[in-house]
Amino acid sequence: MTESITAITLTRYRPLLVQRAMRSVQAQRTPVPVRHLVLVDDSPQTMAELERVHSDFPDCEIRYVPREAHEVSGPGRSSRLRNLGVQTSEGTWIAFLDDDNEWEPDHLASLLACAHRAGVRAAYSEVGLVNSDGTPYLEPRWPWAKSTAEAEALYQEYVAKGVCVPGTNVIRDRPGLHEVPVDTSAWLLARNLLLEVRFEDQFSERDAQGLVSEDDKLYYELVRRGEPMACTGRATLKYYLGGYSNSFETVDAQEQISWS
Repeated sequence: MTESITAITLTRYRPLLVQRAMRSVQAQRTPVPVRHLVLVDDSPQTMAELERVHSDFPDCEIRYVPREAHEVSGPGRSSRLRNLGVQTSEGTWIAFLDDDNEWEPDHLASLLACAHRAGVRAAYSEVGLVNSDGTPYLEPRWPWAKSTAEAEALYQEYVAKGVCVPGTNVIRDRPGLHEVPVDTSAWLLARNLLLEVRFEDQFSERDAQGLVSEDDKLYYELVRRGEPMACTGRATLKYYLGGYSNSFETVDAQEQISWS
């Protein structure tokens, strides 16, 4: 079978932001064909906005997906949309780009080369954290935490383990360390693997309190199964802080904090 990549993006109320992701996919330089599938999550306004610019993205399919009455925003809905994208795609490889993130132009090419070199069905990149304005995130705090104290403690723990390096914005891959799940936007996965291991769409209150997302569950299931994985060792994913898993607000020692 001829190799190809389908990049899948989910979006709801961010028609302008998702166009940045669409341009990022369009800018990929790869040795194989790349198609972009944008799934619009039950937002007629967003669909209308994207239809107006669709001609600028000839290799992008924009598909409207209505919600059922019981469905609400969150990782369960995201999982169902991701599984739908995998099922309906024709690519031999699947990548996911969240609508608020970007890839370096050689992101997919480097992942494909890594997968071929290692002979694996799952390859991923390292991550470069950036603030909402695109500047590197250099704070000595782990963004996915519920308080200042926890954020600082986790950061120091990951510095000790080599995941974080002071003065840089890169989340480094540490082989054998399975505490930091791979972000959805960092993966390149064989479609046949994702047909075997679907995104889980059931989440508990405990999951919500622990900020557990669909990519966390996918990663740990691949680890549990012993699926071989390889990392490029390059931070070709530009991860903008302020999304679903790091946009909370909480009160800690009478100080209100909000990561962005």
